[in-house]
Amino acid sequence: MKTNVQLKLISFIIPVFVIFLAVTLSNCKGHVEIFGITDSVENCSAPYVVYFYPDAAHRTKDLEYTWNFGDNTNSHDQEPVHIYQEEGIYQVTLSIKQNKSFDSKSITLYLTADSTAAYSDFDYASYSDSLWAPANVEFQNYSKHATSFLWEFGDGDTSTVENPTHVFQSQGTYTCLLNAICNSDTSKFSRQMIIKPPPTDILVDEVTVWLPDTYIGADVWVDLWYAGHHEKESGHTNSTQQFPVTFPMTRPLYYFNGDYNRDNLEFEIWSSLDNTAPITTFRIESRDLQSDFYPTLISFDDGYGRKLEAKLEYRQ
Repeated sequence: MKTNVQLKLISFIIPVFVIFLAVTLSNCKGHVEIFGITDSVENCSAPYVVYFYPDAAHRTKDLEYTWNFGDNTNSHDQEPVHIYQEEGIYQVTLSIKQNKSFDSKSITLYLTADSTAAYSDFDYASYSDSLWAPANVEFQNYSKHATSFLWEFGDGDTSTVENPTHVFQSQGTYTCLLNAICNSDTSKFSRQMIIKPPPTDILVDEVTVWLPDTYIGADVWVDLWYAGHHEKESGHTNSTQQFPVTFPMTRPLYYFNGDYNRDNLEFEIWSSLDNTAPITTFRIESRDLQSDFYPTLISFDDGYGRKLEAKLEYRQ
C-alpha cells in the first residue's frame, strides 16, 4: 500500500516538473523587451540628421530590428542614422523580433525651429589634479544642434575645434566662452577657470622598484636627492623575495622647487650586494615635470630590467 502511494506521488510530480521545465525554457528562449529609444539630433534646421539608439534586453543576438521613422521610410539597422528632409512632428516606432517573441515601442520626435535650437554646454578636465600654471586643459563639448563652434579661452586665444585642448600659460582667472552655432542661431555658455601659480613643493608619496632576479635575497633601498641635496633614504627591504618592491614614504618629503630650469629630482637604487655605488640612478628635471603639466606618476626604465615608478603630489 505504501509503495502504491509513492508511485502515485512520483507519477504526479514528474508531469508537473516537465510542464514547469517547458514553461521555464520557453520563457528564457527568445525573450525580448524594449526599455526605451534614444535619439540625437545633429543640427538645428532641415535636413535633420538624427541618430537612433535602442535600449533593449535580449538573451541572444539573433534579433530582427524594424524602424519606422514616421516619414514613410524604414530601416533594419540596429542603430540607424536617418535624415529628415522637412520640419515636422514624427512618430518613430521600433519593433524587435526574436523567434516567437516580439516587442515594439514608439516615441514622438519634434523637429521644429523651437525644439532644435542650438544649445551650448561644456565641461573640462585637467592633466593634473589641480590647475597649476602652465595648465593643459581638455574641453568636453556637450552642445546640441550646432554645426560649428567658436571657443574663446579668455587669454586671447580661440579655437573652432569641437573638443579642443588648450594650455593656459600663466596664473589668473579666465572666462572661457563656447559659442554653439547653427545658421544664424548662436547659443553661448561660459565657465570661469582659476589657474594657480606653479607649485612650490613636490611631495614623493611612494616609490616602486623592479630589479633583475639576481637581487632576490638582497637588501634594497632608495635614496632621494633634490637639487644636489640628499633628502631621504627609504626604508630597507630585508632579503627581498620578489619584485616589484614598494617603499611608502613614512614622513612628508617636501622639495622647494627653486629654479625650474636648474633643479633635478634623483632616485638612487641601492643594494647590499654592493654598498660602494648605486645599482642605477634615475633623474628628472623640474622643468620636465612642469612641461609635462605636473604628472602624478613618473616612470623610468633603463632597459636592463631595472625600473622605478614614483607617485608625486604638488603643493604651494
